[in-house]
Amino acid sequence: MKVISELVKIPNNHNPSVEYIEEELTKLNINPLRWAVVHVDDKMYTVSVANLKE
Repeated sequence: MKVISELVKIPNNHNPSVEYIEEELTKLNINPLRWAVVHVDDKMYTVSVANLKE
């Protein structure tokens, strides 16, 4: 397995939760080892992700 660091954007639902962010990451076919929200604007969250890839 490899760990790939990525920045991804997901829609801002104005009610962030762990469940919402992890669900959106799953929709993007990301298997997160860890993640952190690094930027927020009116429409998007920017999330730094360590993605586990085979």
